[in-house]
Amino acid sequence: MAMETNNIDVLLGKLRDLDQDLRAMATSDLLDTLKKTEGTLAKDEGDRCMKAFVKLLYDSHNHIQNLAMGCLGQAIGMVDSETTKDAVTSICTEIKNRASTESTALSVGLRVMSSKIAENAKNKALLGSLACPIVSVLTDKPSLPADVVTDVFSALSDVLSYAGAQVAADDETVDQIQNVLLEFINHSNMGVRRRATAVLGAFVVHVPGERSEQALETIFQRYEACSQASEKSILLRVLVTIARQCPERVSRLVPAILDREIQTLDEDNHDARTTALLVFETLVCHCTEAMAPWRDKVYEIGVDAIRYDPNGNFEMDDMDTDSEGDDLGDEYEEDIYEDEDDDSWSVRLGGVKLLAALAKSKLYTSAEVVQNIGSVLVTSFKEREDAVRAEVLVTYAGMVDTVQEEAADALQEQTPKVVKSALSAIQNYSRSTETKQLVFAIFSRLVSAKHDILDGSLPEILPLVTSFLEADDTSGVLQSTPSKLVKANLKLEVLDFIHVFVLRSQVTNEAAEFLVAVKGGVKDNLSSKTFQVPSASFNAATGMVALLASDASSSSAEFIGWYEDMARLAASLVDTDDQGTKESAYVFIGAILQTFGDQIKAETREQLLEVLVQLKGGAIDAPVVLGAFAQAVSQPTKLPKESVVAAAPRVLQIVGALLRQGSTAAVVAACLNTVTTLAQYGPEALGRDSDSVLQSIIAVISRAPESPPVSALHAFAAVCPSVSEGTMRSISKGLLQLFSATNVYDGQSADAMSELFYAVGHTFGALVDGWREEIAENWLVTYGHYAKQRKESSNEAIQAPFPTAVLTNAAQSINALYTGRYQADAQPWSSDFLSAYIFQAPKSNDAVAKVCLGLRALGYAAADKKVPQNDQLSAQLSTHLQSASDDVRSEAAMALGRYVGCYTDLFPSLFAGATAAGGGDSTYAVSKLQAVKVAVEQIVGVGHDSDMADSIWSMVLNYVQNIQDALPDVLAQTLAVLATTFPIKFVPQLASLIASTTRTSTKAFFITTFRTILADRQLSAECEAKIKQVLTRALSGIADDDVSIRRLSLLALYAIVQGKPGLLEEHVSEIEPSLFQQTIVNESLIRTINMGLIKKRVDDGLDARRCAFQCVHMLVRMLPDAVDGRKVVDSVVRGISDDHDIRLLVLQIIHESVAALTPLYAERLDDIADAIREVQSTKLPKKVVSQEIEKHHAVLKSSVSVLVAFVPVAKSAPMASDKFDSLLAETADPSNTELSGYYKELAE
Repeated sequence: MAMETNNIDVLLGKLRDLDQDLRAMATSDLLDTLKKTEGTLAKDEGDRCMKAFVKLLYDSHNHIQNLAMGCLGQAIGMVDSETTKDAVTSICTEIKNRASTESTALSVGLRVMSSKIAENAKNKALLGSLACPIVSVLTDKPSLPADVVTDVFSALSDVLSYAGAQVAADDETVDQIQNVLLEFINHSNMGVRRRATAVLGAFVVHVPGERSEQALETIFQRYEACSQASEKSILLRVLVTIARQCPERVSRLVPAILDREIQTLDEDNHDARTTALLVFETLVCHCTEAMAPWRDKVYEIGVDAIRYDPNGNFEMDDMDTDSEGDDLGDEYEEDIYEDEDDDSWSVRLGGVKLLAALAKSKLYTSAEVVQNIGSVLVTSFKEREDAVRAEVLVTYAGMVDTVQEEAADALQEQTPKVVKSALSAIQNYSRSTETKQLVFAIFSRLVSAKHDILDGSLPEILPLVTSFLEADDTSGVLQSTPSKLVKANLKLEVLDFIHVFVLRSQVTNEAAEFLVAVKGGVKDNLSSKTFQVPSASFNAATGMVALLASDASSSSAEFIGWYEDMARLAASLVDTDDQGTKESAYVFIGAILQTFGDQIKAETREQLLEVLVQLKGGAIDAPVVLGAFAQAVSQPTKLPKESVVAAAPRVLQIVGALLRQGSTAAVVAACLNTVTTLAQYGPEALGRDSDSVLQSIIAVISRAPESPPVSALHAFAAVCPSVSEGTMRSISKGLLQLFSATNVYDGQSADAMSELFYAVGHTFGALVDGWREEIAENWLVTYGHYAKQRKESSNEAIQAPFPTAVLTNAAQSINALYTGRYQADAQPWSSDFLSAYIFQAPKSNDAVAKVCLGLRALGYAAADKKVPQNDQLSAQLSTHLQSASDDVRSEAAMALGRYVGCYTDLFPSLFAGATAAGGGDSTYAVSKLQAVKVAVEQIVGVGHDSDMADSIWSMVLNYVQNIQDALPDVLAQTLAVLATTFPIKFVPQLASLIASTTRTSTKAFFITTFRTILADRQLSAECEAKIKQVLTRALSGIADDDVSIRRLSLLALYAIVQGKPGLLEEHVSEIEPSLFQQTIVNESLIRTINMGLIKKRVDDGLDARRCAFQCVHMLVRMLPDAVDGRKVVDSVVRGISDDHDIRLLVLQIIHESVAALTPLYAERLDDIADAIREVQSTKLPKKVVSQEIEKHHAVLKSSVSVLVAFVPVAKSAPMASDKFDSLLAETADPSNTELSGYYKELAE
């Protein structure tokens, strides 16, 4: 809605009314109007509104001031940047000019506006321009009230945080900001000091360039020179702020800071010590690597701090004694004397946090963390100050989370002391609920790390567990230390501990006694009215049931009675309004029926089953209820079979209705799981419902035929044995038509489809042949569409994709059908059913489609080693290799290769036949070589036949080394399979062959093999290690005499640097000389071709040189510290005047390296200028075509790009380059129309 001008004028007029109520109503109406207005305000309208809103900020009525702030915030984005800036400037002016008492609303308005502007990322330029007026408030009137100064600093913080780069452009403003901040961090008001400290940190972090570094240096120098404790503390906190956001900026200062702050620890000033500990903690967290040399010293500091208690009446080290029979309550009393002025607790708290940082830093091993830091924390469990004690317990629990199983033995050794100290802390501070909660949080984490870790301490822990479970419901939320470690209620923490405790594989005697003792408390808490306690009790009980099921003692009468009581309570609680309790009750019912369904009373069992089959909550509760039912009846279950069979019809009716009505994915999954589970009981359970259930499953599949749920396919397969043949026959055609649209891409779906068709074949043998023909017919239709599209395509480069997914589904489905039938009939597997497809001439599209289907199915069967040896079949596969159809040849090569993979004695004849033609030129030979590759993948890649690998390697090498012509890539791929499977054997041999072979075509073949290996993104660690050892030999071709070999070797190098740079890092210096040699133009490879009146210059070395520059670019990006920067700079200077494509690569190298190599580039600015000038001086011949004109413009533009890239280098160079400056001036000169145009475009 646009803003109505007349209405605005009226409301603005009312803002000047003497009646404050009328002013208030008008302001409120304006705010509502702004909220409803869409788009922006007109310039005049916006100006008038913003001026009026600013004026209202110093209205005498507070309510009007608040409304005005809302109007200002709402108007941001609706008025232009100039109007916004004017409003901010006006507010700043008013703050300076008005009395201090009138400035508060103005400063809040300023803060609201800066915050709103900062929300829009596009407003960075506007936000940056506000720095000057905002900082002027603090420079012109530093005596403002503290709350006003804090608001102004908040606005300045928004500016610096979101527009630091824009602020940096104005040196004068940057100076003012820096001076103001350094002044105000010593302000008398603590709130102002803290805010100024945070803003100073934001200044250093967000304002780029030298001024930021100068500010950091100034802060550090003032810190080093400062002798006043309070000022030093403030400066330290600034450094902490910077370290948290930009640790790399502070890392270099770590030694000096530590040296000084370690001395502070000897002082009595608790604030100074606390600040020093904060600094140590921050540096450990954020500058961990720099702190490594100081690790042990910092640890000692943390230990001393956590034990610092000058007013205490105990010794922490007393906890290390192992005297038996100690009375845990003797050492402390809850009303222990405490000095109200004692603030030593802040030092101890800082020590705990420092140790927590060390525990997470990885500076110690997990075992060292437990032995060193853990042992110190344990001695502090009885800390007298609540906040510190809570932090100690939180830190120990966090430490256990961090080390977990890595330090299980160390935790096991420490656990007795942990338990003793924890229980003592609970006794001495019995009113502290948070202490109890955190202790049980620690116990839960210890048990998670090692299930039996507390078994020896259970007698000591048990009284607490039972008393807490029996106590009245109490809530206890952490108040001293914010933490997510604990729950809202102590009982929840205890029940969670029990739940974690029972997640174990065996019941020890101690654990059994513990379960006997706590089972009553778990049961009693089911009736609790406290939120989550009943559901937590059920969770614990469900875990207990699962554990007890594995122990013979669980059948005792004592536990059977507990099972009965728990079951009845669960049945009564499924009607509760608490969803959590309801769901956990259902889960418990499913668990108790499955594990002890034969031990509870029959009437109880039937009552529980009745609860599960009613589904009172409808579809909302269906996933939980059906999940519980499926668990109850899932094999192996203790439920009597007759009980399951009796309940099945009602459940199946519910499931069928839910499946047909298109329920949510969770409900459908639960229904299908229930069907699959009940199908285990066969026709007795499914009975007359099997046909309707099947129809319901088909309804689910039909809603997503291309990618049906895997659970639906499993359910279909499970139901098949219970369905009548008549039903299956009646739905066959439609069902197979539905499946013909299915695209299977993942292994789970493929397995599920095979399971489904196997079930059909196993159950309905008479239908198998008909289903095969129907599947084939659907495939023929799909292939026909594909063949038609391919024939009608006018663009050879864009062909219709082969429907490989449909062929895969069809072939695997047919195989599964016959596998099921053969197994049902106890017959050996036979390929006879494929003969009609394979043994025919592929002359028509339909015939081609059938042959492809037969070959694909045979290939899958051969991969599973099902196909018996058959010479006639082998001969037919060889015949298809000579087919005129590409599709048939491809499928034949796959099938023959897999077939030979089953019978390795056939491989020599296959290889001999494939290589008999002498070079693989014929289509037949190439197809046979493809079959060879597939066979090698089966024999070596899958079968890992080492002896055959040796034999095949020898065959291939013997052939390759006796062929003069170029070799097909498929043979290189074959060798690559051998090398990646057995890298220790073959990778060194391959590297030696690359280095020693002299014939160009053969060497090129071996390098191509090496590149094929590198293209594998899932190379084993063993293979990568072996490649790393032989890398220099494998890349020796970079210095070869033949340019084609150099190019192939450079492509291999590029693949390594791009994909596996770690393999190269140690070898960069060895490869650099030959690599950078390839960046030099080789004049001997340049020739001139006469094309009538035109002479064309051809550079045969250009492709190799381009590859070399690509390698340099990737080295600079991936391994900047390993590459020689001076050689990079030399290549860049050369490349600037090279071919246009090379220059574009050089530009990328410059952008990647300029920051790190600025000094080296600065030394060569004269040479760089000469190279750029050489490019810009190129002229077009008199007679040119349009393409040459376009390329010439591109060349000039790329030269200007290079020039612009080096401008920052020239600015920072210690000595100016007259040549570069002159070239820059000429290029930017408007009289040079084209170059200056490019310069303006690129410089901006």
